[in-house]
Amino acid sequence: MRRNLIYISFLFVFLFTTSLSFAQKETKTKQPAKKETTKAKTTTEKTTKSSKYEIQGPFCNGLARVRMNKKWGYIDTNGVEVVKPKYIQVENFNEGLARVRGQKGWGLIDTTGTIILVAEFNYISDFTDGKALVRMIGGQETYINKKGQNIGGR
Repeated sequence: MRRNLIYISFLFVFLFTTSLSFAQKETKTKQPAKKETTKAKTTTEKTTKSSKYEIQGPFCNGLARVRMNKKWGYIDTNGVEVVKPKYIQVENFNEGLARVRGQKGWGLIDTTGTIILVAEFNYISDFTDGKALVRMIGGQETYINKKGQNIGGR
């Protein structure tokens, strides 16, 4: 009984002291005053226009996901729509292809917006070594290549 009491007291002390060591105080540091110069500043920074899209993702393979009116598509680095926003959900490009979800399921498109695999699948994995696992609506699974062709196997 006494041994258990010692263990419990050590545990209490350990927990109490470790929780105190993680406490942090908010400190304010003084910023040095900025010197103003009378010379005109020259800048090479690009100014970005405000996007007309509700959401814009990061660029991947030169394209970014964008959402407008609750539909998803893609734009290039110049802001030109490569794929009009028409999908329910889209993923980033992987090995030159992107998974897109339409009304009936998942499909694949390439970086030009060409449909590689019609959006009628329950699931499509990322491509690895040129192949991806697809699950059809009925539950059957198979592998496809980058052309959307069934290459079988498991």
